[in-house]
Amino acid sequence: MFTSWQVRCGIADYAAHLTDALNRLDDVCVSVVPFDRRPHPRGDYVRWGEQMNTGDVAHVQHEYSLFGYLLPWRNHFDAFASRIHKPLVITRHVSFDGPLAVPGRGLRHAAAQAKWSLYNRWLGPYARYLNKDVFDRAQQVIVLSARLKAHLVARGVAPDKIHIIPAGAPDVQPASLEAARALRAAWGWEDAHVVCLFGYIAPPKGHMLALEALVDLPDDYVLLIAGGVRLESQRWYLDALRRRIEQLGLGARVRITGYLREGDVARHIAASDLLIYPNTHADFSYSVVTGLAHRTTPALASDVDAHREIAGYCDGLALFRSGDAGHLAGEIRRIINDPAQRRRMLEAAERFVRNYAWPEIAKRTREVYRLCRPVTPPR
Repeated sequence: MFTSWQVRCGIADYAAHLTDALNRLDDVCVSVVPFDRRPHPRGDYVRWGEQMNTGDVAHVQHEYSLFGYLLPWRNHFDAFASRIHKPLVITRHVSFDGPLAVPGRGLRHAAAQAKWSLYNRWLGPYARYLNKDVFDRAQQVIVLSARLKAHLVARGVAPDKIHIIPAGAPDVQPASLEAARALRAAWGWEDAHVVCLFGYIAPPKGHMLALEALVDLPDDYVLLIAGGVRLESQRWYLDALRRRIEQLGLGARVRITGYLREGDVARHIAASDLLIYPNTHADFSYSVVTGLAHRTTPALASDVDAHREIAGYCDGLALFRSGDAGHLAGEIRRIINDPAQRRRMLEAAERFVRNYAWPEIAKRTREVYRLCRPVTPPR
């Protein structure tokens, strides 16, 4: 399996849980070809591609930045994939089909819109290569949502080889009530309603919208931004977020933790009254699944396609109208002040964790591997 590995990356977290669950099956052994999310020359991709032939099946966790991103002279996927001779499975994690749903303004945003449109449709053959030809190389394709499958089918990839297998719910140990109370006391928020925006800080995650919603809420509502930037290139967004907090006069009502170690995540989630995910765009959100898996705090997410799909198999995930700060503020107040609904949401999260645990996801992934193995005819 080629994947980002042991770095600050949602795909790395996903792959770590998946490989652990696969290796617990009695007929699967996964060997990882690790990627460190740093720039590498073409020769390294050639070498990694050759290493993929040591197994019966080669499985690639695909996100464009793992292969040098989109620019033709920097994209090394072909150098990598051309060396793979074993049956190939690709898990597609992201898509840039459709309009860019990340809010913003100014020259930086205009440039992002233009680049998105170029690689979406205007570049013709190269856009087809990025969105279709890459995945035509695979015998089987795994996607985490129906939306990602629809994009591939619309591009012409055979639908019968595309399998929707969502990320599993991690097996986490929820924090104790005492640990949560101690953390709130350290913040001076013992009597506040703590709303937590959990996950990496990046433009599509809706932090600015959360600030607008906080302005509409009473002063005893506070916002915990539990996470930090994953990429140094996105630090400008963190700086813009801090400026916006000061402009709105919210300095005393907002706390940014920075990157949280895995052992600290449970305490921060348990110390919150509500998790929010106001993303304006998401192909899949492992941070939503992780938040639900802790089973201590209800979750509210924007109604983008990826979140609606999670809500379809976990009715404990509440939704609000994406981009609507007023509706977000209203739903925050309604859920926090409705103990009965909060209890129902947490009970649904318990069912979700049982039905979508990683061992079940591993079994479904193994079935995709079996489709790649040649069938031995009876003697």
